[in-house]
Amino acid sequence: MTDTTSTAPEDTQAVATATQTPADKQLYPAVAMYGPCNVFDLQPGKVKFWCRCGLSKKQPWCDGSHKGTGMTPLRWMVPPKPQRLYALCACKYTADPPFCDATHTNLPCEVLQRQGACMHKDGHDKATKLCTGCGWVPDF
Repeated sequence: MTDTTSTAPEDTQAVATATQTPADKQLYPAVAMYGPCNVFDLQPGKVKFWCRCGLSKKQPWCDGSHKGTGMTPLRWMVPPKPQRLYALCACKYTADPPFCDATHTNLPCEVLQRQGACMHKDGHDKATKLCTGCGWVPDF
């Protein structure tokens, strides 16, 4: 995949570098894909907005789909040293965003367990964009 995205998502002026949530509330993103997004030929020094919510249709980049979820994209500057390939996280659970750290290998069971135990499970319906309590998304 060659980088053909714009520099910033529409309507995103100030982008936080960390998801802003209360200290006692963990937000769980949707899993866009269980594996990395291999991105080629990024321009060193260019600012990109990595999708954290998992809802973007332009993975791994933000397309503004996070609106209303309480999540924000990660503002990331492509490192100055040129590199042909970047393996960027697509499961959204990496400990080293935006880079893939292989968390996706053990994630499916954890996600299914969390969704099964979600205390907002009764509200999981087609009108729900994303349940940030467990990462559930309708017809994803």
